[in-house]
Amino acid sequence: MDEAEQITGEKVRVPIALKWLETLLITAFFLAFSVWHRPDDPFYLTGNFPWPVLAPLLVGLRYGFFMALISALIIIAALGFHLRFEITGGARDFPYVWTIGVLGISLLAGEFRDYWGRQQQKLEASNDYRGSRLEEFTRNYYLLKVSHDRLEQQLAGSSSSLREALRRLYAQVGDAGQTGLNQETASLMLQLLGRYGQLQIAGIYAINNGVLEPEPLATVGRFRKMDLKDPLLLHALAERKLVSVQTEFRQRMGDLDTDLLAAIPLIDSEDRFIGVCVIEAMPFFSFEARSLRLLAILAGHMADIAHEQTEVKAGGSPEWRYFRRHLARAGRDAEFFNLPAAMVGLPLADSRNGQLIADHIQKVRRGLDVIAEHRAGNQRYIVVLMPLTDELGLAGYLQRLDDGLREQLGLNASDLVTPKTLQVRNRAQADEWVQAFLFDNKGDTSHGQ
Repeated sequence: MDEAEQITGEKVRVPIALKWLETLLITAFFLAFSVWHRPDDPFYLTGNFPWPVLAPLLVGLRYGFFMALISALIIIAALGFHLRFEITGGARDFPYVWTIGVLGISLLAGEFRDYWGRQQQKLEASNDYRGSRLEEFTRNYYLLKVSHDRLEQQLAGSSSSLREALRRLYAQVGDAGQTGLNQETASLMLQLLGRYGQLQIAGIYAINNGVLEPEPLATVGRFRKMDLKDPLLLHALAERKLVSVQTEFRQRMGDLDTDLLAAIPLIDSEDRFIGVCVIEAMPFFSFEARSLRLLAILAGHMADIAHEQTEVKAGGSPEWRYFRRHLARAGRDAEFFNLPAAMVGLPLADSRNGQLIADHIQKVRRGLDVIAEHRAGNQRYIVVLMPLTDELGLAGYLQRLDDGLREQLGLNASDLVTPKTLQVRNRAQADEWVQAFLFDNKGDTSHGQ
């Protein structure tokens, strides 16, 4: 394509000397041919057609108006010279009509060529512009394709979905059978944090009674022993939240003397500070607010799992202890990380239909949903906690639940329950709602009978 453009450009931009040379040679050739063919009347003044006019006609079609004018003037000048000196004998008047005809044909041919030359230049300019845009688009397309392929490979090997991360977290760390923060649980935590944050050099330190332990429980990469007086670490311990060199600590860049990129505290839902994850190296593209926020959320859930709660309120059953632990974490995530969470409460009568509805709720339970049931007299109260569920997700869940009760269980409209719902904003609000739902709805047996 580049060679064709170069050849076309060379054809358009013919050297001026070549233009003049070809104009003179073509004109001279036709004059010489006319003299040879008809020496008594080389300009065909008495013939049917003035053949010398082909010279300016061809020149005009090739080089345009100006060179056609030059060629025509040469022929007219030659005609004037021929008549003045009576080279072929016989005096004749100057043929003005013949001259005007030659000039007209020559100039029309030249103007024709110039007009279409301008049209061609416009089309070439437009084509060049489209070609440059196409080339730019092609480059951007391949960059986007490469970027998409890399992202696809990254997601295929390590899903960064928060929901998937939490599922994997509870499956691996929660099933390890370990309590408290020790070397085994810290190693599992660091593996998961490294998977979702692509940590290259990092370590987890335990905090006992508010004191940071000098030795790490688990490390990844070539982790060097950390200075316990590192300013970024001290700032994270004081603020009790995620601190990185690009967030809150940026304001103190003048005093920044740290080897760390970020420090992520491990604080459970009861606000107990059990450890801290320090990061020395991670890929540049992973060191951004979204990835760090994901790691901070995972760290909070890890702290809950590592420090299994035993002092829980209202309900001593394992089911309610598990529910309240997750409720506390959902409330904290909503308050500090603005993560959505929703709750649904369904008061049911302790009857066959009530049992069918309760079984169906368990059947349609999603991966992160937590369900707890409380019985009081002839009633049962089912509470469903749905982390990472906004108002739209809550509406979809209720619609699926309603459709399932109608289609699969064949319940009529009078048999369907009227659920109570809540969008979680903080832990206190969620606790109050659960308390009110469990103990302020007694005596309501109008649903699910």
